[in-house]
Amino acid sequence: MNIKKAFLISLCIVIGVVLISGGVVYKLGHDMYSSVNYVSDDSVAVEETLPEEAEEEETEERTGELVSDEEVTAIQESMTTTQETVEVVADEDIYNVLLVGVDRQERTWNGNSDAMILVSINKTDNRVTMVSLMRDTYVNIPGVGYKKLNAAYAYGGGPLLCETITETYKVEVERYVAVDFWDLVDIIDIIGGVDLEVSAEEVEVANGYIQDMCERLMNIDPSDHYFPAEGGAIHADGVQAVAYARNRYVGNSDFDRTERQRYVLSQLMAEVRQMSLTQMSEKMQSILGYVTTNISETEIWSMVTELPEMLEYDFETSRVPYDNLYSTVYINGQDMLVPDWEETLETLHDFIYGSDESDAANAG
Repeated sequence: MNIKKAFLISLCIVIGVVLISGGVVYKLGHDMYSSVNYVSDDSVAVEETLPEEAEEEETEERTGELVSDEEVTAIQESMTTTQETVEVVADEDIYNVLLVGVDRQERTWNGNSDAMILVSINKTDNRVTMVSLMRDTYVNIPGVGYKKLNAAYAYGGGPLLCETITETYKVEVERYVAVDFWDLVDIIDIIGGVDLEVSAEEVEVANGYIQDMCERLMNIDPSDHYFPAEGGAIHADGVQAVAYARNRYVGNSDFDRTERQRYVLSQLMAEVRQMSLTQMSEKMQSILGYVTTNISETEIWSMVTELPEMLEYDFETSRVPYDNLYSTVYINGQDMLVPDWEETLETLHDFIYGSDESDAANAG
């Protein structure tokens, strides 16, 4: 099984603890924030070329429709036309932050963002929405060109990915939190694991990942981490949770994998809600050093007074592309997801902002 396809859910953990943990932020203080890898946007350069590691191997049979050069041009023109008629939506009562899971073997480059969840904290409706943005979506990366969405982080880190999402999905996104694969298992274990309902079919695939991760990458005994063959209710440790979330072979490929991502995030938030202030403080002390973000200390403190009530907000999840609103095409040797952008943007904006903002944005 290809490690390049690994799903990175550590971003979910970090944002859940950092931004939605209520009063714990008071206790953490400046010393704890200083352990975060804060990176200002102007210090991140856009790469002209990427290492060989960035080239993803296609391990699955092609499913997309082979299209001609003329048809590719038509797809690009249609995308541009739609985006030019829709304004970027910004609402001061809604805070958007992008959760990024980075896939890379070495720290010598940015890595591909193989997991992306747009979290929107809606202070008007008292709800938090989590939208998975699928990595294979065909987009126009500013200054780079038409590629998969996950390549934006590889070329220009968090700032370029945020810019790409803002211009493509017409949702103002300026903030991100990122964690890479090598920190994944430890972070989940620090949280204390997560309760999962796992089917026997999912177990079969997950145990294969567990064996690969333990023997080839971590040099530990996999027998301590295997799921029971029958599945069921499991309190998963870091290895198990990662293996479960990597699974794109049960159900509808990457679509169901993103659903597993959101499920793990929701379950992690349930764990956080049960912690005492002391417990949260101790775990944050260990986790923050894994985080890369452009969220400043000042900005985090400005949110502190509102954080406790956010724990009581409703959580709603979704993903883009939506069912029946996309096609799969084969471009440059890869399957690409091409959404029906006009209806997709309207649906997305309505989900995050409500129908009034959505109608205004799509009216141009």
